[in-house]
Amino acid sequence: MLIADRNLSLQSVSSYKSDINKFSKTCDVLSADKSDIVSYIEKLQKDGIKQSSILRSIAALRNFFEFLCDEKLITENPIINIKLKNTNKPLPKTLSQDEMMKLINHFGNNKKSSLKLRTMLHILYGSGLRISELVTLTLDSIIINHEADRMTLLIRGKGGHERLIPLNECANRLIREYIDSRKLQNSFNNFLFPSHSKNGHVTRQGFAKLLKKIAPEVGIAQSKISPHVIRHAFATHLMANGADILTIQKILGHRDISTTQIYTHVSNAKIKNIVENNPNLDKLDLIDSSSFE
Repeated sequence: MLIADRNLSLQSVSSYKSDINKFSKTCDVLSADKSDIVSYIEKLQKDGIKQSSILRSIAALRNFFEFLCDEKLITENPIINIKLKNTNKPLPKTLSQDEMMKLINHFGNNKKSSLKLRTMLHILYGSGLRISELVTLTLDSIIINHEADRMTLLIRGKGGHERLIPLNECANRLIREYIDSRKLQNSFNNFLFPSHSKNGHVTRQGFAKLLKKIAPEVGIAQSKISPHVIRHAFATHLMANGADILTIQKILGHRDISTTQIYTHVSNAKIKNIVENNPNLDKLDLIDSSSFE
């Protein structure tokens, strides 16, 4: 049902299955009532499980019990009135524009870094892809406009939803160089970034480990960097440079704009930090009082 009707990704389905299996070990699912679910949630909280993970568990159970009701396997939905508000949602980790430039320049100036890895980083920061979308790119994902001499990525994101993302000039150039080098190497499959892993492409974990290895060399703490942090940096820097929230939502592939709104909070936090830590602001005549007359 999750795949056919809800069109969820296999990764989401796997997470839902894990959450339901954990709950099923605490009680008989078909006879579970509200108290069973409340006890389960309290146990997760007591075990120190992150609130975001608990919210996902509740979402998984809510979908599962709705399915059981639809299939007439149970007569009442025990979770229908159970809600857990995410009152302490942290701002996403991100990198400053200066830190991103240091990271990109390190790849460009380091002769030991491969063209493949440089290309991956430029695409990641230039498009805000999820890491799973980046590593599974195929040669067919690249749409070339020969007249404009530009490339666009066709991305199949969560739930199979498609979106088009234009690439900047630097990413265009690196992809061309990289594809030319692949031809010389007689690449063995259609993935843009192939490897000998069981999936046939560079793994998410492998790329993440590489970023953490390089981070200290450019003065970035290892705990601060990951592929997802670079996705956040992409969106945050777009917002800081004037991009509207609907454009960012479309590029990131968010189905719900409330997911994208977190970047407005990041920008507000940045503004607040600037105001509170700039001793020269009180010397500036920032407001023209005549505008209020």
